[in-house]
Formats: sequence, C-alpha cells, structure tokens
Amino acid sequence: MSQDTLFLLDPESVKTEGKARFCPDCALIAGYLSFYPAVAKALTVRMIAAPRPRKEIVALLGEDHQGAPVLVLDRNSKLASAIACNEANGYRFIDEPKAILVYLGQKHPAGGVAF
Repeated sequence: MSQDTLFLLDPESVKTEGKARFCPDCALIAGYLSFYPAVAKALTVRMIAAPRPRKEIVALLGEDHQGAPVLVLDRNSKLASAIACNEANGYRFIDEPKAILVYLGQKHPAGGVAF
C-alpha cells in the first residue's frame, strides 16, 4: 500500500431490524474528514457495507480484524512506531477511533490534533 487506507461503514448499509442506523465511530471519523478535506484527500477512503464478512478488510487483516472504522497504514509510515498499532498479515492498523484521529492529526498537521 502506498498510502493509508481508511475503511468506514457506508451509512446506507447499517440497518438493525430493517431500521436505518449509523455507526457513531465511523461518523466521528467522517466528521473529522469533512472538517479537513485535505486529510481525506491524502488517504484512500473506502466506504464498505456493514454486514459481515467485510471482504475488503478480511482480505488485508483476516477475519479476526474486520471491525470498522479501521485505518490500515501505509507500509512505509514512519509514525506507526510512535502510535499504538495492531498488526495482522504483515499490515499495521489502528482500529480505535480516537487513536485514528491522533494518528491523522500527527501525520497531517493541518488537520490539527484534538486529543
């Protein structure tokens, strides 16, 4: 991967018992990206369907790590060693929303660091 890839749940696909819902953690990250569009442009952002299995994430991280939001880091990311990341299948990733925002704020200072 040549840049960080962020997976968010498509709000149109999040339903419980036929009722529309949304993922609060994904909404938090999407809101941050709407405040700082330059940060969004520096990432690959993929909106994926909510039902599991989430094939795009599973293909990278395996079935045990298909939660969203998740930021899969560029293999050459220098900040990854400074942030608490997880690792699976040779990929480093962050799956905690506030940690994702801290990482993005540090990597893209124009976005600011709020936490």
